Amino acid sequence: MGGSIVATPFRWNIARREQLGSLISGVSPPQRLNDMFLESLRATAARILAHANRSDLAFIGRTPENLYDYLSGCFEGLRDTPQLHLVQYSLRNAGSVEQLPESTRQGLFDYLTALGLGPKAIATGPRPIALVDFVASGGTMEGLIRLMKMQAEQEGQDWTAVQRRLRIIGLRVRTKNSPNTWRWQQHQDWLHFIPDTIIRNVSAPAAFLYYLGNDQPKVTASFHPGRWAEEEGAARRPSRDQQAALGFATQLYDLGRTREERQNLAKRIARHRKMNQRATRRLVLRLRGG
Repeated sequence: MGGSIVATPFRWNIARREQLGSLISGVSPPQRLNDMFLESLRATAARILAHANRSDLAFIGRTPENLYDYLSGCFEGLRDTPQLHLVQYSLRNAGSVEQLPESTRQGLFDYLTALGLGPKAIATGPRPIALVDFVASGGTMEGLIRLMKMQAEQEGQDWTAVQRRLRIIGLRVRTKNSPNTWRWQQHQDWLHFIPDTIIRNVSAPAAFLYYLGNDQPKVTASFHPGRWAEEEGAARRPSRDQQAALGFATQLYDLGRTREERQNLAKRIARHRKMNQRATRRLVLRLRGG
Protein backbone atom coordinates (compact mmCIF):
# COMPACT_ATOMS: atom_id res chain seq x y z
CA MET A 1 0.00 0.00 0.00
CA GLY A 2 3.06 2.20 0.02
CA GLY A 3 2.17 3.95 3.27
CA SER A 4 -1.15 5.28 1.97
CA ILE A 5 -3.99 5.94 4.37
CA VAL A 6 -6.58 3.17 4.31
CA ALA A 7 -10.23 4.20 4.16
CA THR A 8 -11.52 2.51 7.30
CA PRO A 9 -15.05 3.23 8.47
CA PHE A 10 -14.99 4.08 12.16
CA ARG A 11 -16.88 1.85 14.58
CA TRP A 12 -16.81 2.07 18.35
CA ASN A 13 -15.30 -0.95 20.09
CA ILE A 14 -18.09 -2.08 22.40
CA ALA A 15 -15.69 -4.36 24.27
CA ARG A 16 -13.88 -1.24 25.53
CA ARG A 17 -16.48 0.73 27.43
CA GLU A 18 -14.05 3.54 28.16
CA GLN A 19 -14.37 4.43 24.45
CA LEU A 20 -18.10 4.88 24.76
CA GLY A 21 -18.18 7.30 27.67
CA SER A 22 -21.59 8.90 27.84
CA LEU A 23 -22.61 7.90 24.31
CA ILE A 24 -25.00 5.19 25.44
CA SER A 25 -26.19 6.62 28.75
CA GLY A 26 -29.73 7.90 28.76
CA VAL A 27 -30.42 6.72 25.21
CA SER A 28 -33.15 4.15 24.66
CA PRO A 29 -32.09 1.34 22.30
CA PRO A 30 -34.27 0.69 19.24
CA GLN A 31 -35.73 -2.33 21.02
CA ARG A 32 -35.25 -4.28 24.20
CA LEU A 33 -34.06 -7.84 24.19
CA ASN A 34 -37.27 -9.80 24.00
CA ASP A 35 -37.59 -13.56 23.85
CA MET A 36 -38.83 -13.70 20.23
CA PHE A 37 -35.99 -11.55 18.85
CA LEU A 38 -33.37 -13.29 20.95
CA GLU A 39 -34.51 -16.77 19.94
CA SER A 40 -34.34 -15.80 16.25
CA LEU A 41 -30.88 -14.31 16.76
CA ARG A 42 -29.60 -17.30 18.72
CA ALA A 43 -31.04 -19.86 16.29
CA THR A 44 -29.64 -18.01 13.27
CA ALA A 45 -26.20 -17.72 14.89
CA ALA A 46 -26.23 -21.43 15.74
CA ARG A 47 -27.03 -22.42 12.15
CA ILE A 48 -24.34 -20.12 10.80
CA LEU A 49 -21.74 -21.67 13.11
CA ALA A 50 -22.82 -25.21 12.23
CA HIS A 51 -22.54 -24.53 8.50
CA ALA A 52 -19.26 -22.63 8.92
CA ASN A 53 -17.63 -25.80 10.28
CA ARG A 54 -14.01 -24.71 10.86
CA SER A 55 -14.22 -21.38 9.01
CA ASP A 56 -13.70 -17.88 10.31
CA LEU A 57 -16.67 -15.59 9.74
CA ALA A 58 -16.84 -12.35 7.76
CA PHE A 59 -20.19 -10.58 8.26
CA ILE A 60 -20.81 -8.48 5.16
CA GLY A 61 -22.39 -5.02 5.38
CA ARG A 62 -24.58 -3.62 8.12
CA THR A 63 -27.45 -6.13 8.14
CA PRO A 64 -25.58 -8.78 10.22
CA GLU A 65 -24.25 -6.29 12.82
CA ASN A 66 -26.31 -7.85 15.61
CA LEU A 67 -24.96 -11.32 14.87
CA TYR A 68 -21.40 -9.98 14.96
CA ASP A 69 -21.88 -8.18 18.29
CA TYR A 70 -23.71 -11.11 19.89
CA LEU A 71 -21.09 -13.68 18.83
CA SER A 72 -18.27 -11.32 19.80
CA GLY A 73 -19.63 -11.49 23.33
CA CYS A 74 -20.15 -15.26 23.19
CA PHE A 75 -16.55 -15.84 22.09
CA GLU A 76 -14.91 -13.22 24.32
CA GLY A 77 -12.12 -14.84 26.34
CA LEU A 78 -12.54 -18.28 24.75
CA ARG A 79 -9.72 -19.93 22.84
CA ASP A 80 -9.88 -21.64 19.47
CA THR A 81 -13.14 -20.05 18.34
CA PRO A 82 -13.80 -18.64 14.87
CA GLN A 83 -12.31 -15.23 14.20
CA LEU A 84 -15.02 -12.67 13.50
CA HIS A 85 -14.79 -9.85 10.94
CA LEU A 86 -17.34 -7.12 10.34
CA VAL A 87 -16.86 -5.97 6.75
CA GLN A 88 -18.42 -2.59 6.08
CA TYR A 89 -19.46 -2.90 2.45
CA SER A 90 -22.28 -1.51 0.37
CA LEU A 91 -22.84 -1.28 -3.38
CA ARG A 92 -25.61 1.30 -3.09
CA ASN A 93 -26.49 2.54 -6.60
CA ALA A 94 -22.99 1.61 -7.80
CA GLY A 95 -23.90 -0.29 -10.95
CA SER A 96 -21.22 -2.53 -12.40
CA VAL A 97 -18.12 -2.88 -10.22
CA GLU A 98 -15.99 -3.00 -13.38
CA GLN A 99 -17.04 0.60 -14.12
CA LEU A 100 -15.95 1.96 -10.74
CA PRO A 101 -12.92 4.28 -10.83
CA GLU A 102 -9.65 2.53 -10.17
CA SER A 103 -9.00 4.67 -7.09
CA THR A 104 -12.39 3.66 -5.66
CA ARG A 105 -11.73 -0.04 -6.13
CA GLN A 106 -8.24 0.35 -4.68
CA GLY A 107 -9.73 1.92 -1.57
CA LEU A 108 -11.82 -1.20 -0.97
CA PHE A 109 -8.88 -3.48 -1.77
CA ASP A 110 -6.74 -1.71 0.83
CA TYR A 111 -9.56 -1.94 3.37
CA LEU A 112 -10.01 -5.69 2.83
CA THR A 113 -6.27 -6.21 3.17
CA ALA A 114 -6.24 -4.22 6.41
CA LEU A 115 -9.00 -6.48 7.75
CA GLY A 116 -6.94 -9.56 6.97
CA LEU A 117 -9.23 -10.46 4.07
CA GLY A 118 -6.94 -9.72 1.16
CA PRO A 119 -6.37 -12.51 -1.39
CA LYS A 120 -3.01 -13.62 0.00
CA ALA A 121 -4.34 -13.81 3.57
CA ILE A 122 -7.36 -15.84 2.47
CA ALA A 123 -5.34 -18.25 0.32
CA THR A 124 -2.70 -18.93 2.99
CA GLY A 125 -4.65 -18.39 6.24
CA PRO A 126 -5.13 -21.15 8.83
CA ARG A 127 -8.91 -21.31 8.29
CA PRO A 128 -11.29 -20.81 5.39
CA ILE A 129 -13.38 -17.63 5.36
CA ALA A 130 -17.18 -17.79 5.35
CA LEU A 131 -18.88 -14.70 3.91
CA VAL A 132 -22.18 -14.16 5.75
CA ASP A 133 -24.90 -11.84 4.45
CA PHE A 134 -28.63 -11.48 3.93
CA VAL A 135 -29.07 -12.56 0.31
CA ALA A 136 -32.09 -11.34 -1.63
CA SER A 137 -31.22 -11.62 -5.33
CA GLY A 138 -27.47 -12.21 -4.91
CA GLY A 139 -26.31 -8.92 -6.43
CA THR A 140 -24.34 -7.69 -3.42
CA MET A 141 -22.50 -11.00 -3.05
CA GLU A 142 -21.79 -11.06 -6.78
CA GLY A 143 -20.24 -7.60 -6.62
CA LEU A 144 -18.04 -8.56 -3.68
CA ILE A 145 -16.82 -11.76 -5.34
CA ARG A 146 -16.04 -9.90 -8.56
CA LEU A 147 -14.07 -7.29 -6.62
CA MET A 148 -12.16 -9.94 -4.67
CA LYS A 149 -11.26 -11.65 -7.93
CA MET A 150 -10.10 -8.34 -9.43
CA GLN A 151 -7.91 -7.71 -6.39
CA ALA A 152 -6.35 -11.17 -6.61
CA GLU A 153 -5.54 -10.68 -10.29
CA GLN A 154 -4.15 -7.19 -9.65
CA GLU A 155 -1.87 -8.51 -6.88
CA GLY A 156 -0.76 -11.57 -8.83
CA GLN A 157 -2.46 -14.03 -6.49
CA ASP A 158 -3.86 -17.32 -7.74
CA TRP A 159 -7.63 -16.80 -7.71
CA THR A 160 -8.24 -20.55 -7.73
CA ALA A 161 -6.39 -20.83 -4.42
CA VAL A 162 -8.43 -17.94 -2.99
CA GLN A 163 -11.87 -19.15 -4.01
CA ARG A 164 -11.14 -22.62 -2.68
CA ARG A 165 -10.79 -21.06 0.77
CA LEU A 166 -14.09 -19.18 0.60
CA ARG A 167 -17.48 -20.21 1.88
CA ILE A 168 -20.76 -18.34 1.40
CA ILE A 169 -23.52 -18.48 4.00
CA GLY A 170 -26.62 -16.74 2.73
CA LEU A 171 -29.27 -15.59 5.20
CA ARG A 172 -32.65 -16.26 3.63
CA VAL A 173 -36.26 -15.69 4.57
CA ARG A 174 -37.78 -18.94 5.78
CA THR A 175 -40.34 -20.49 3.44
CA LYS A 176 -41.95 -23.90 3.10
CA ASN A 177 -39.38 -26.28 1.66
CA SER A 178 -40.48 -27.87 -1.59
CA PRO A 179 -39.02 -28.85 -4.98
CA ASN A 180 -40.21 -25.46 -6.27
CA THR A 181 -38.48 -23.40 -3.58
CA TRP A 182 -36.57 -20.47 -5.13
CA ARG A 183 -32.86 -20.84 -4.36
CA TRP A 184 -30.81 -17.81 -5.20
CA GLN A 185 -27.66 -19.69 -6.17
CA GLN A 186 -29.55 -21.49 -8.93
CA HIS A 187 -30.23 -18.19 -10.69
CA GLN A 188 -26.74 -16.67 -10.90
CA ASP A 189 -24.49 -16.34 -13.96
CA TRP A 190 -21.28 -15.65 -12.04
CA LEU A 191 -20.77 -18.77 -9.93
CA HIS A 192 -18.24 -20.07 -12.46
CA PHE A 193 -15.85 -17.62 -10.76
CA ILE A 194 -16.08 -19.72 -7.58
CA PRO A 195 -16.49 -23.37 -8.68
CA ASP A 196 -14.97 -24.74 -5.46
CA THR A 197 -16.66 -22.35 -3.02
CA ILE A 198 -19.15 -24.08 -0.73
CA ILE A 199 -22.51 -22.27 -0.59
CA ARG A 200 -24.93 -22.84 2.26
CA ASN A 201 -28.16 -21.08 3.22
CA VAL A 202 -29.54 -20.33 6.66
CA SER A 203 -33.24 -19.58 6.91
CA ALA A 204 -34.74 -17.23 9.48
CA PRO A 205 -38.13 -15.62 10.09
CA ALA A 206 -39.05 -12.91 7.60
CA ALA A 207 -39.87 -10.34 10.30
CA PHE A 208 -36.45 -10.87 11.91
CA LEU A 209 -34.41 -10.53 8.70
CA TYR A 210 -36.42 -7.64 7.30
CA TYR A 211 -36.02 -5.79 10.58
CA LEU A 212 -32.25 -6.27 10.51
CA GLY A 213 -31.99 -5.39 6.83
CA ASN A 214 -34.47 -2.55 6.43
CA ASP A 215 -35.70 -1.02 9.67
CA GLN A 216 -33.15 -1.33 12.43
CA PRO A 217 -30.90 1.67 13.20
CA LYS A 218 -27.23 0.87 12.54
CA VAL A 219 -24.10 1.67 14.52
CA THR A 220 -22.09 2.65 11.44
CA ALA A 221 -22.82 4.79 8.42
CA SER A 222 -23.09 3.00 5.06
CA PHE A 223 -19.65 2.34 3.55
CA HIS A 224 -20.56 2.72 -0.13
CA PRO A 225 -18.23 3.26 -3.12
CA GLY A 226 -18.35 7.02 -2.63
CA ARG A 227 -16.49 6.51 0.64
CA TRP A 228 -14.06 3.72 -0.29
CA ALA A 229 -11.30 6.10 -1.34
CA GLU A 230 -11.71 8.70 1.40
CA GLU A 231 -9.20 9.16 4.17
CA GLU A 232 -9.26 7.05 7.30
CA GLY A 233 -12.47 7.45 9.25
CA ALA A 234 -12.41 9.15 12.62
CA ALA A 235 -14.81 9.20 15.52
CA ARG A 236 -17.66 11.60 14.94
CA ARG A 237 -20.50 12.50 17.23
CA PRO A 238 -23.10 9.80 16.49
CA SER A 239 -26.68 10.55 15.58
CA ARG A 240 -29.45 9.62 18.00
CA ASP A 241 -30.17 6.53 15.89
CA GLN A 242 -26.52 5.51 16.02
CA GLN A 243 -26.46 6.00 19.79
CA ALA A 244 -29.54 3.82 20.14
CA ALA A 245 -28.00 1.14 17.92
CA LEU A 246 -24.79 1.31 19.94
CA GLY A 247 -26.75 0.79 23.13
CA PHE A 248 -28.46 -2.27 21.65
CA ALA A 249 -25.12 -3.64 20.42
CA THR A 250 -23.71 -3.44 23.95
CA GLN A 251 -26.74 -5.32 25.27
CA LEU A 252 -26.11 -8.14 22.80
CA TYR A 253 -22.39 -8.24 23.57
CA ASP A 254 -22.97 -8.31 27.32
CA LEU A 255 -25.59 -11.03 26.97
CA GLY A 256 -23.21 -13.17 24.93
CA ARG A 257 -20.57 -12.94 27.65
CA THR A 258 -22.83 -14.60 30.22
CA ARG A 259 -22.40 -18.28 31.03
CA GLU A 260 -26.14 -18.85 30.68
CA GLU A 261 -26.29 -17.47 27.13
CA ARG A 262 -23.22 -19.41 26.03
CA GLN A 263 -24.91 -22.55 27.30
CA ASN A 264 -28.07 -21.63 25.40
CA LEU A 265 -26.13 -21.12 22.17
CA ALA A 266 -24.26 -24.40 22.69
CA LYS A 267 -27.57 -26.25 23.09
CA ARG A 268 -28.86 -24.70 19.88
CA ILE A 269 -25.76 -25.73 17.91
CA ALA A 270 -25.88 -29.24 19.37
CA ARG A 271 -29.35 -29.77 17.88
CA HIS A 272 -28.05 -29.23 14.34
CA ARG A 273 -27.41 -32.22 12.10
CA LYS A 274 -23.84 -30.98 11.54
CA MET A 275 -22.98 -31.65 15.18
CA ASN A 276 -21.08 -34.68 13.84
CA GLN A 277 -18.36 -32.32 12.56
CA ARG A 278 -15.29 -32.33 14.78
CA ALA A 279 -14.92 -28.54 14.69
CA THR A 280 -18.58 -28.04 15.61
CA ARG A 281 -18.33 -30.41 18.58
CA ARG A 282 -15.19 -28.61 19.73
CA LEU A 283 -16.93 -25.23 19.53
CA VAL A 284 -19.85 -26.52 21.59
CA LEU A 285 -17.40 -27.72 24.25
CA ARG A 286 -15.72 -24.30 24.33
CA LEU A 287 -19.06 -22.57 24.85
CA ARG A 288 -20.00 -25.00 27.59
CA GLY A 289 -16.75 -24.21 29.35
CA GLY A 290 -14.90 -27.39 28.45
